[in-house]
Amino acid sequence: MKVVASFLLPAALLAVAALAVNAPGLFPASLPAFLSLFPWVVLAAGAVLAVRFRRGRALLAFVAVAAADQLLQRIAPASPSGGAGRFALDATALLLPLDLAAIALLPERSALSASVLGGLAALAAQPALLAFLWLSYHPGLAAALHRELVPALGVPGLPLAQPAQWGFAVALVVVAVVWARRGDPLAAGLEWALAAAFIGLAAGGDARSASVYLTAGALILATSLVESAFALAYRDGLTGLPSRRALDEAIAVTRGAFAVAMADIDHFKEVNDRWGHDVGDQVLRMVAARLAAVEGGRAFRYGGEEFALLFAGRSCADVRGGLEALRKAVAEAAFTLRGGDRPKRRPKQPRPTARQVRIAVTISIGAADSGAHRGRAEAVLKAADAALYRAKQEGRNRVVS
Repeated sequence: MKVVASFLLPAALLAVAALAVNAPGLFPASLPAFLSLFPWVVLAAGAVLAVRFRRGRALLAFVAVAAADQLLQRIAPASPSGGAGRFALDATALLLPLDLAAIALLPERSALSASVLGGLAALAAQPALLAFLWLSYHPGLAAALHRELVPALGVPGLPLAQPAQWGFAVALVVVAVVWARRGDPLAAGLEWALAAAFIGLAAGGDARSASVYLTAGALILATSLVESAFALAYRDGLTGLPSRRALDEAIAVTRGAFAVAMADIDHFKEVNDRWGHDVGDQVLRMVAARLAAVEGGRAFRYGGEEFALLFAGRSCADVRGGLEALRKAVAEAAFTLRGGDRPKRRPKQPRPTARQVRIAVTISIGAADSGAHRGRAEAVLKAADAALYRAKQEGRNRVVS
């Protein structure tokens, strides 16, 4: 639900943009002057954030949106229904979605890496290339950008030409697939930026309305960039659990009694040494999923093969039964290595594979609560860690508090 909510949240920015365009009476008379400056502020701030956070894809996306906005602002108002203005609108409406889709597919690189600088050069060359094509007079190309190629595959009455409609459709699908596969906040931002660009460009050549929506798209990208940086700082990329920093802050804001359990995978180094780090990562994800399902507790990845559970308003006695159930669930889980002849997806009628290897995975757990430590977070964590050490010393695969 949190993932879906984070994806849907940028829709609020689009709603504000729609109000700014369609209900100007709700805003001060100085809004037009503000809107002429705001795109530069948003795009410049976004570019700075992208460089600071080493997010090359975000920087490319900001430059692509900025180039589209400036092209429309400088050329389209002169002749929105024909000539250079029509050519600029058609070309921008086709290139911008394809640019954003290509950016979504790129691997993440530093904003100052050679590949990103090459992408910036390619984006910067697009307006110059369009100007050259227009000034060198290629009427066939200009007509192709606005041509109805296949009448049955377009939306009739839409101001955007059919090639641009197809470009947006392809881009929206591509970016949605990237988001679904990676769960990337920036991909979610790109999806909504595409939606904003589509609405703005479909205004039929109104450069002011297009600028408002493109700026909303840039603001969505900036929001997704901050969310991405937050996820890096507070969420473990392998297991999806909150990180140790998130645990420290969660305990700091917890009021009243609480309990902390520290869990460690037994003999994890042997798993890595014998089966490799890929199998070790699978084990970590399996254990993380079990911890995340513990009722009343919030799971964190503390570091390495060690995890933590925070129980607000609970004592060790309250959580002991749940921790024992967790330990048993992990020990009884059927962790089977994928054989060489095992298909990647489960077939409708599974057949036995030639080679199946089961790995026994157990965890040791140490628990402590705030009652004996006057609520001091550091002391409770140390006590839980000491209890975990005792669980290891007493033979592993047990709970000690």
